[in-house]
Order: sequence, then structure tokens, then C-alpha cells
Amino acid sequence: MANSPQDDAAGKPTKKQDKRAADIKGKAQHELHVEFQILLQSILTRPHLWFDRSLQYLRNFVATVSRGIDRHKFTAVEGDEALTVTDEKESSTTITTKFISSLAASKNLPDDVDPILSVLSRKTGFHDHLHHESMNSNQKQKVKLTHLTLLDGDNNQIHARLATHLADIGRQLVEGDIIKLELFTPLTYHVKEDSPLMPALFILQYSRVGHAPVPLQKSIQPMLRCEPTKQPPTEPPAYNIIDPLTQPPPKCTFDKRLCRKFGVNFIGRCICEEIPVEKRNLEIIAEDCYLVNANDGIDKLQNKNKRIMLYWWYATNIYSLNGKGNRGKLPDCLEYAIKAKYPEKESSDWTGYKDGSNKKRRS
Repeated sequence: MANSPQDDAAGKPTKKQDKRAADIKGKAQHELHVEFQILLQSILTRPHLWFDRSLQYLRNFVATVSRGIDRHKFTAVEGDEALTVTDEKESSTTITTKFISSLAASKNLPDDVDPILSVLSRKTGFHDHLHHESMNSNQKQKVKLTHLTLLDGDNNQIHARLATHLADIGRQLVEGDIIKLELFTPLTYHVKEDSPLMPALFILQYSRVGHAPVPLQKSIQPMLRCEPTKQPPTEPPAYNIIDPLTQPPPKCTFDKRLCRKFGVNFIGRCICEEIPVEKRNLEIIAEDCYLVNANDGIDKLQNKNKRIMLYWWYATNIYSLNGKGNRGKLPDCLEYAIKAKYPEKESSDWTGYKDGSNKKRRS
């Protein structure tokens, strides 16, 4: 029965009104999709946007779809373009052999090979950050960290930690995931002062390349110890002061890659191009850096303190110079770029790098 004029007058929408409402809703959804496509295209053309704090929801979503426990529910749809789906059951990814034993023996690792390891376990949680001596004893900073236990092709195991910017995405890793280490730093540690040194890894960049069942527990080897090495005592080197006010920038070329230090290899381009200083957000760094108090705002800080924050960020996040007494001179090209970004007024104001025996910091 057709609607009577009384029904329409009583507030029941007509077919014309329903169509208009559906059109408005469809137009709004279309505009939303267009805006999201523009955002994704911007990230593709400007990759640094991917690390923006406001896009953490997007990074978490991508991690869940591509590496989460329920990742198999998100399959390709017929008609999708530029999408390759690999059946992990048919994956022939080869786990790298003799990798962990080489680390324990302090052997040089090939620069042109990215090791592929299997995840034995993963733990993500908050940990107390190291306190600076200027902080009150009751002040605590919590930092989210993701720790891994990895296996190589010989079933040797090694402890590893992901860089802080990978802590969230790293918690998507599960037992049996196979990862390729694209940027990492070999480390050593000991549980107690008198316990033997053990090899470890600090991972700054990785990709998940497959999944396979882990070996039986009885076939997994115990943690390897580092083989002791005897080195003759050396005198601390003398370092020249880098001064952007009077000196040209150091040449960091393919044949002489200055930023290839502490086990981190930059082959294609200099670190100043791969991870440029001018794109580091000091406000974000200040949330974790305990060396500088930025409570009054970044604009209130002297250039010296801004340089200290950047030295700290590159040392801990890229070169893994973490912990008390673990110091090292950053590459000349990087130090020059940081000083050029936040310079002193006079050349005589530069202090230069000091060894650990000297309490002064680089400035």
C-alpha cells in the first residue's frame, strides 16, 4: 500500500529523501577514501612521514595485517594490483648459518649479506630508563622495549633488543617468524661482573620474510660465550676539533665511508643523507633523552644542549652506544652536520670530543 500524505507528514522519510540521504553518505565515504589515498601516497613519496607520531595507529594496523597472529585472515582480493602474496608453507627462506658462532669468536661479518634468523621468543614491556646524575632519585622514566631470542641455522641462540622506535611494531613478532636483519650492531654483555661475556644484537631495522616451526627444544644449543681475546694496551687517540665555521664538510664517499663505525654499515649513502640531522624532531628526542632538561621548551635551550641531544640520539639509536662508560666518537661527517645545524658563535667555543677518562662531553 502506498504511503499516505499523512504518513509523510508524520515524519516518515520519502523515497526521494532516502535517496538523498544515501547520496550524501556515499559522497562522504568517497571523500574519506580520497583523503586516505592522498595520505598513503604522501607517505610513499615522502617516507619520513611514516615515522610521524600521529600515524602510530597506521603503523600498528599494517603490523597487525602483515605480521600479526591473525595475518592469514587478511588475504589478497581478486583484482588487486601490484600485490604479491607468498604462501609461507612453501617458503624456502634459508636461515643463516655460522652467524652467532662468528659473533662469539669476534670474526668479521660480510658487509654485503643481511643475516636471516628465526624468532624463538619475544617479550615487550616497560623498563626503567637510566637516570642522569642531575635527576632526583625518585624520578623515573619508563621506556617500552622489545627483547628477542633468535636462532641461526646452526640452532645457536642469541639475545637481541629492538631499537626503541621498533618496540611497538616488534611486539607483532611471534615464535617461528623469520626476520632479515637489515641494520644492526653486534654487542657483548655479561649478567654479572665476573660472568663471561656473551654476544648480543641491537637491531635498528629488520623485515619479516617468512614463518616456520622452531626446532625442538632439545636440539637448540645453549647460549654461546665470547671467546677471550688479548689486545695490547693502546694510547687514547688525539682528535682534531671539527669546526663548521672555518672548515669544509668532510667527504664521506663510497670508497671512504666515514659513517661506517661500531658495526653499522652505510653503503649506498652517508648517514647524513640516509638519516638527516635536519629531520630529527628535538621535541620527541627530549621525551627520552635524560642528558638535557627541556621542560621549558626546545626554543629555550642553547645550541650546545641541542647538539648533546642529537649526539645522544644517534649514539643510542643508530650506533648502539648505550650504558655507563660505553662511549665512542661519532663519525666526522655526522658531527660536522650536527654542529652546522646548531653552531657556536666563535670557533674558540668548540670543545671537541673527549675520551671516557675525561668527564667533558662533546660540544
